[in-house]
Amino acid sequence: MGILERLLKLKPNEKVLTLPRNGDVQFAHANISLAQMELGYKPTTDLLIGLKKFVKWYLSY
Repeated sequence: MGILERLLKLKPNEKVLTLPRNGDVQFAHANISLAQMELGYKPTTDLLIGLKKFVKWYLSY
């Protein structure tokens, strides 16, 4: 069970697609090293806390 699924108490409507054969990666991760170096960016919110805040905002919107 995923984090948003637990927080929203909803079962997702999943649609599984085959990956393209052109070499696209399945997962990518942001590289924030330039923002850290140039702007002094230091994220302080972990994924679970951030998603909890997002869901709270979303449900109240």
